[in-house]
Amino acid sequence: MAETEIDKFAHVVANIDTATGEGRIRYVLPAKKRTSSVEQAGPDAADKQVRLVLKDAAGKEIGRVQPELRFEACLENEQPHRAIIQQDIVVSDALSEIELEYQGKAVDTFHAGAQEAVDHQFRETATFGLPLPGDSSKLSVGTTSIDSRAGVSYMVQAKPDNADQWQTLAVGQPTPDFVVDKNQFPGASELEVRVTQNAGFQSRTVDQRTIKLD
Repeated sequence: MAETEIDKFAHVVANIDTATGEGRIRYVLPAKKRTSSVEQAGPDAADKQVRLVLKDAAGKEIGRVQPELRFEACLENEQPHRAIIQQDIVVSDALSEIELEYQGKAVDTFHAGAQEAVDHQFRETATFGLPLPGDSSKLSVGTTSIDSRAGVSYMVQAKPDNADQWQTLAVGQPTPDFVVDKNQFPGASELEVRVTQNAGFQSRTVDQRTIKLD
């Protein structure tokens, strides 16, 4: 049975180029707790005028966060300008969209999608552990029969029988269609696999099964 999680936070993954002003929100993942202790960039951080602006369904601003920018290494004598954002935000009942802002201008916006009950369709068409033609080390997980929808993404996680922790194999996928490499799990004979639907600021487990590796 599908399971709806109670999520209090959202993990925003984005990128920004402070030289060109181009940026994109890659995906937003619901979370029950913070993935880091940093609520926003500290006062000692250089302010590049990058903000995550939180808005309600009417487009009214209800909060803003100065995210921590993690700049990529640049060539010699080149100022760092390409940065990754991995920021946790608190999810309120009113939150409907997140805007990536640079120097007061919106460069990208994430609109929360609505959860869709795809469980029956998924189970009717999904494969778990079917070897790909020509490569028995690659296993098919999921289905191609579910179309992508704005604001909705999928994640696949796995836990081998010789480990205690879930491993995230793919995240931010527009459809629940994945390939699992058996070589990632040396010594394991079974693999518990779950597929999660992330929609807006909520998540739900679509399906979870155990597959044989040998």
